[in-house]
Amino acid sequence: MPKLQLHTKIVIGLILGAIFGAIFAINPNKVELNYKDSSEQIENWQEFTYLKKDSVVKTFYHDDQLAIVKYYKNLKDKKDVKLKIKLADGTEKVFENVVSVEKIKSIGVWFKPIGDIFVRLLNMIAVPLVLASLIVGAASLTDLKHVAKIGGKTLGFYALTAVMAITIGLLCVNFIQPGHIMDQSAKDRLLDTYQDDAKSRIEQNVSMNIVEFLVNIVPKNPFKAIADGDFLQIVFFAILTGIFLMQIPKAKSEPVINFFSGISDAMIVLVEKIMIIAPYAVFTLIAATVAEFGFSILKTLMWYSLTVVLGLLILTFIEYPLLLKVFTKIKFRDFIRAQRQVLAVAFSTSSSAATLPVTMDVCEKRLGVPNKIASFVLPLGTTVNMDGTALYQAVATVFIAQVFGFELNLTQQLTIVLTAALAAVGTAPVPGVGLLMLIIVLKSVGVPEEGIALIIGVDRFLDMCRTVPNVLADSLACVVIASSEGELGKIKPDAEYDGAM
Repeated sequence: MPKLQLHTKIVIGLILGAIFGAIFAINPNKVELNYKDSSEQIENWQEFTYLKKDSVVKTFYHDDQLAIVKYYKNLKDKKDVKLKIKLADGTEKVFENVVSVEKIKSIGVWFKPIGDIFVRLLNMIAVPLVLASLIVGAASLTDLKHVAKIGGKTLGFYALTAVMAITIGLLCVNFIQPGHIMDQSAKDRLLDTYQDDAKSRIEQNVSMNIVEFLVNIVPKNPFKAIADGDFLQIVFFAILTGIFLMQIPKAKSEPVINFFSGISDAMIVLVEKIMIIAPYAVFTLIAATVAEFGFSILKTLMWYSLTVVLGLLILTFIEYPLLLKVFTKIKFRDFIRAQRQVLAVAFSTSSSAATLPVTMDVCEKRLGVPNKIASFVLPLGTTVNMDGTALYQAVATVFIAQVFGFELNLTQQLTIVLTAALAAVGTAPVPGVGLLMLIIVLKSVGVPEEGIALIIGVDRFLDMCRTVPNVLADSLACVVIASSEGELGKIKPDAEYDGAM
């Protein structure tokens, strides 16, 4: 029996994880009331009422488990709060001195720590890999003109794909108009359930000031930037360090370059070892996500979710093959086959940064991209190239505007193109941050920021989906730049590459 290749194992883990999570999903009709020294479970309620000084504060019903849990969690003052629960048989009970109200964890989420360790291991590698790779990459580009040439091509290509992605998103959302399809009751329920989550994000007061953004790229202390994982500042410092290592005598620069080259190589080898547990980690991550969030929220936001996914599919299977055909001689089928492992990790972790070590390994060892180009283009792309996120922000902005009855004119939609492109550049390559940057886009066209409460429920799923084109575009840029420089090698067959793993 032939040995299963790693990417096949990862896909199997993903599918089995989704099935396992669906079978062992968290019971939506059951909650746990925790006291100081004990706890008890409540199930099949008809009404779930919060009282304060015997006055009704808020009432929820049988299908509002998530809203019940979130409401109590977000209560700032829990003193004197009582719970009056009307059960399915019509009896009522009052509960006092409750410390917390929680979902009851199922076996579907028990193994999630394995997946969390896997993601943390990849994130652990990301910063030293970006720093070392960019220093070596910039130092290997022979002179300043070469650095400027490669850098110009890379940024130009990223700008092109970002504008195309946002345009695709706007065309999809204006054609389907998912915000006009949503009924008022669904809108009210979503706003009620997620308003506190939305408020906490809005209170972070995220803003986009171009001058301030450019100033903040320059780190005051590069070691603090490394400790904080500030990728834009790390990229700036690493590129400058690499460039000016070329300007000092070779006897002094060579030991430094060799040191960082060793660090980079060690990180790549570490990735290969970590990927051994990838199928099991992907299984636990997907199982936990499906078990906790299920598919019910997708029904409520079906048209919005389908619009985003349709845009991402057009981006992945129409725009990218077109660009690949125009700029290289690689067939898209061969390109996407080589990326299967990268895409599985990107989807399950929702993090471009966590996927970066895998992307670098695949681009160099499978796609034939020279290290000096891969180590320059990929870390830069992980930081500034977020096509999927930009498309999602464009769709989400127009969707929220449609729900609230705002008609966005051409000028406002062009503003979305510009703002979403800039916000995508400023988006950290970690899960969930795209939602924060969306607030900037909403502000730019005057759409109510609290509208993010409408889409928070499906953000985790869509975050997984949009990370796929985010990382795919980085690899695409890598082969395009290498091809333009006449330095692109041949794609290795599956068996040869997976054998190295």
